[in-house]
Amino acid sequence: MTTGTWFARIGGRVLHADTFALMLSPAIADLQFEAATRPVARPDAYCAVLRAFAGALWFDLSGDLLRLSDDLSAIGVLTAVQACYYSFMLVLLSGLGTDRLSTLVVRDGLVTRVFWYVLAIGVACVVTSSACFWPPRRTSDASCED
Repeated sequence: MTTGTWFARIGGRVLHADTFALMLSPAIADLQFEAATRPVARPDAYCAVLRAFAGALWFDLSGDLLRLSDDLSAIGVLTAVQACYYSFMLVLLSGLGTDRLSTLVVRDGLVTRVFWYVLAIGVACVVTSSACFWPPRRTSDASCED
């Protein structure tokens, strides 16, 4: 296995094709050149590849999030529908929809527990709705927009 192969595999799977070619591939090439001229590559060459990978990952994520902002209204509606559905199911399963509501004893931790349940449901719904609208991966052919 040559030096930098692991970085190339991970970068090729995680990054967009054009970002990999323009940002990470030159850093890997520098690392491989450095390793060919010395018996062991210096740690700063590996740090340069890690910095290039982090920068490329940030570039891709921020670009995807900007494209995702166009769909915020649809994501909000889907999140609200899912959160209402799952909250209603929890209310039905808890028995609060029956006459037990009048005999419900409110303990100290009930409000805190309900808050954390609602927060967990909200986070799960935002994640699934965002995953449905996440922009597709760019390829080198589709990088030129009209």
